[in-house]
Amino acid sequence: MNLKLLQAFIAIADAGSFSKAAERLFISQPALSQNVKQLEAHFKTTLIRRDSHKFSLTKAGHILYQHALQLTAASASMEEAMRTLQSDCDQLVSVGATSVIGGYAVPCSIFIFKQKYPNASIKLKLGNRRQILEDLRSDLLDIGIVEGDRPDTAFNADEIHTEEMIIVAPNSESWRKQPQLSLKDVPTVPLIMREEGSATRWAVEQVFRQAGINLRQLNIVLELNSVDSIKAAVEAGHGISILPRIAVKKELYNKALCSLKIDLLSFSQRIYVVYKGKTHRPITAKFIKLMKSAANGFC
Repeated sequence: MNLKLLQAFIAIADAGSFSKAAERLFISQPALSQNVKQLEAHFKTTLIRRDSHKFSLTKAGHILYQHALQLTAASASMEEAMRTLQSDCDQLVSVGATSVIGGYAVPCSIFIFKQKYPNASIKLKLGNRRQILEDLRSDLLDIGIVEGDRPDTAFNADEIHTEEMIIVAPNSESWRKQPQLSLKDVPTVPLIMREEGSATRWAVEQVFRQAGINLRQLNIVLELNSVDSIKAAVEAGHGISILPRIAVKKELYNKALCSLKIDLLSFSQRIYVVYKGKTHRPITAKFIKLMKSAANGFC
């Protein structure tokens, strides 16, 4: 059924005349009469009784009028719901970030973005590097923010920051007495590491390999899958760890942890904003542009 025919019929019934309805709809009276004839032909019944002075709806006309009101209202509601849904989708950006970046830096970037684009909706998912890149590859995410080496050529990857990594130990007298470790000390020190697949672990392993330290000789006492659990384990005296500075700033300031150095070694990790393709929805392109901004993209 053509909704325009029903809308024309409603206009005639509401206006009480063909001429007034034609004015409201900006069409001619003959065209409006033709619309009614099409409806009557479709339903094989008379809908309007006409005489020289007035017209009235037949019983079939009254029934059609009530159903036409419901159908046109349902159609308008459907159109509005779909417009709202499309508008929401157009403003949604799904971002995946590794736990350190997503837990300590990206929320600040999202806050800045929301100040500039208040209608935007940012959905943030945390995971390790391997999980984020896999979700990005499967189109479950629009953007990934990860540390480590540059992702493979299946993605576009822009370096946005280099984060220093800090060797942290319990803030106890025994550790404060030896703030500098030698390379030969490294295999003897209890070490708490992130899980396999995390960018933080990858960065630490790369530095040790380049220094000629055999990873199998490291005294890894715990492998944990969250930065918070690692910090708690270090504070409890179970060992030392190597974590991004952004993740331990508060603990160093509050003196819950202390920082160490290892002779000849420095740890850092590059951070990338990663995405597929070159064409994006406008809101996604704006978020990528913010993250690449040197001024205030990556907090």
